[in-house]
Amino acid sequence: MIPVLQSRWRLEGQTLVYYGLRQPPHLFHRRIWLDRRTAALVASLDGKRDISQYIRTPGFQKLLREGIVTDRSLLRTSPSSLEDAAYCVRCAANDYAIPGLELDSHGLCPMCRTEEKYRYAKNVMPVLRTIPRSPDRRYDAAVFYTGGKDSSYLLYQLARVQKLRVLSLTWETPFISDWARESIAHAREALPEVDFLVERAPTPSLNAIYRKAYALQKNVCICPSVAYVLFFQRLCQWDVPYLVLGNEPSQCRNLIYNQMAPAFYYHPLAQSAARLAVNTCRVFTLRRPFAPGQMELYMTVRQLAFGGESSGKKRIYHNELVENTASALAQAPDFLAPFRQAVREAARSARLPALIHIDFDDISEGGVYDWTGVKELLSREIGWVDAPDSGKGLHTSCKIERCKEWSQLFRFRNMETCMLPFSAIELSLASAAGSVSRDRAIEELKRYSGFSSDLPPEWSIMLAELEKDIPKYM
Repeated sequence: MIPVLQSRWRLEGQTLVYYGLRQPPHLFHRRIWLDRRTAALVASLDGKRDISQYIRTPGFQKLLREGIVTDRSLLRTSPSSLEDAAYCVRCAANDYAIPGLELDSHGLCPMCRTEEKYRYAKNVMPVLRTIPRSPDRRYDAAVFYTGGKDSSYLLYQLARVQKLRVLSLTWETPFISDWARESIAHAREALPEVDFLVERAPTPSLNAIYRKAYALQKNVCICPSVAYVLFFQRLCQWDVPYLVLGNEPSQCRNLIYNQMAPAFYYHPLAQSAARLAVNTCRVFTLRRPFAPGQMELYMTVRQLAFGGESSGKKRIYHNELVENTASALAQAPDFLAPFRQAVREAARSARLPALIHIDFDDISEGGVYDWTGVKELLSREIGWVDAPDSGKGLHTSCKIERCKEWSQLFRFRNMETCMLPFSAIELSLASAAGSVSRDRAIEELKRYSGFSSDLPPEWSIMLAELEKDIPKYM
């Protein structure tokens, strides 16, 4: 046996890091600390010497048993395209869009293996099916509205189905697609009972934010962070009781597989326990306690307002995307100043909206958020306009979505980030749950996504917002 470190594993100091998605029971064991002798032994593997020439430690023996150190002949290779990839037999997961994806002996991916285990996981914030009315206030709820499929469905459900007084909040980004703009215009006509508010960030501030985001993650995807900056102060001043989020269910579960949130925190009891701990401290300091959802919104805006650079890369759970976004926002201090003041005031008074999630499976016919059916409903009821690539189901409002997908894949494939490509995980989860068929999800990956070796054509649009003086990331 000629021992080598299996593909997608890398020794970083005394820690072995896996850039991929392992099978249970090792699903979340992507960082393995090694003792000094074992780390030195792993570092010395050269793919030439027989195992008999190494003095094996107990830690090294364990790596051999788990296949992390393996024979040179068993070294896995990565596919060069989606056409050459190995796919899960049940969903769209594959080892090109998710480098290092492990399939079991039956051809199932780790997400399908654990689908029942995490079926309960709705969100890390309080989940409601219906939003209570607030007759003593101007609005019952506010939503972030982009004109995409998901936010349009949420707006329709709250305004038309639940008949609430809704404040629609749109951040005018440079990347809103033409069809999303048309959808917003049609929604204004179809839903006269809704108040639509649109705001833009100052161009110099946004340019500074985008530059930092690009430097950190090689894309400018920071939605919906700027929307919080633009609207939080007004939501507090207008005493809006709820800020309601409704995401594609697979987007919420993506956080589990990306190790951005622990699975236990999806339990309402865990959320209540965390809120009780925070409120106990607030009571002792003579501050008003947070209601359900208020703590979650405060934690969110506090991270965006004051998060800055993070040194938490060695933590088991951390949200790299949020940390990058907070660092990017910090580049525009004048733009952030009113927002930061509003966050400080909210910390003192606890007078802020509750951040609430509505699970789309819960409110959809048959208990499944069916993408095709939702598109037809929205088109019929509020004039929603689909993208020219009508086979696309994820992230339908942004015209540079493929840039994010390409850069996330490129960086993960090169082991520059531990963040699994979002759309690859989300399409896999959605196809397993029945929101879209496996064949349609695979078609979306192949035809409409940025999971390719070539830069997407929209890359030039993104660079134009950076004043075209940042070199291409090749």
